[in-house]
Amino acid sequence: MNDLDAKFILDLQREDDVGLVLLGHLHIEHQLIELISCVLPFPDRCDWNRISYSAKVSIAHSCGLPEQLRPVLNRFGKIRNDFAHQLDASLSKNSVLGLYNSLPSLHQEVTKDTYKAMGLGNLSAPSSLPARELVVLLLLIVRQAITAAVRTLRGAAR
Repeated sequence: MNDLDAKFILDLQREDDVGLVLLGHLHIEHQLIELISCVLPFPDRCDWNRISYSAKVSIAHSCGLPEQLRPVLNRFGKIRNDFAHQLDASLSKNSVLGLYNSLPSLHQEVTKDTYKAMGLGNLSAPSSLPARELVVLLLLIVRQAITAAVRTLRGAAR
């Protein structure tokens, strides 16, 4: 596990939902930039702070990120915006289940397999998990999917 992976795990363990959502989203956005940077000839010339999250999602898809991840990435962006702009934002069961349901079926199965591999038992119904636990699991899955695409692009560039 590298330092960035360790920091990601620590950030997911923050005590409040605001930290979880904002930092989890920040890590996903960082992975999107990593993916885009694999394709751009001079990625250091980009001012990433001036490029919106939704633009980064679109660019990442045009660089090779699977299109079926777009809905879940967009939903993460909406949840992040809710927390950044609404004092009463919370991780509702409906919004988190919406995240899960926006995953491609393959990634839904990976989510269940990951839950089991973590020694937590069978996850027959994601709705049985508290919203916070499910969003942590989904952040892990989505970040890993982007990381896998980064590895693929780096391997293709060699």
